Amino acid sequence: MNFLGIGGLELIVVFIIGLLVVGPVRLVEGVRTARKYMTELRRQREELTQMVEEAVDVEGIRERLDQDGLFNDVRDLTSELNDIREDAQNITTDAADLKSLARSVVRPSGYSRTATGPQTPKQPTSASSEPSPSETSAEANSEGAGAPS
Repeated sequence: MNFLGIGGLELIVVFIIGLLVVGPVRLVEGVRTARKYMTELRRQREELTQMVEEAVDVEGIRERLDQDGLFNDVRDLTSELNDIREDAQNITTDAADLKSLARSVVRPSGYSRTATGPQTPKQPTSASSEPSPSETSAEANSEGAGAPS
């Protein structure tokens, strides 16, 4: 027998010491009072347990979700998102395949990996040369824009 972590023999020793210290009449009253408190504590514990179980009624929540059709909608959305994820992975794989295919295409003759691209001939610049028609029209526009009217 184990009562609040106290064995049977220990409980008898506590009872005998209480009988000697308090006396038989007060000991009986003390036991009745302790029993009343223990009963009240048990009742409050059961009420608290019941309130917590009602508050956290997971099965009831699932049933309400299922009644509203939300549970099935969430399940459908999850499967659609998985399909979209698979499609995105397939597109990524196809893009990688196209990229490797583009790299393997034969390059035109004269193409060098180190070449930077076609070179444009540089125009000689001299102080006596006449400005090009595009430069004169740009200057005219900038002068006309800044002049008061």
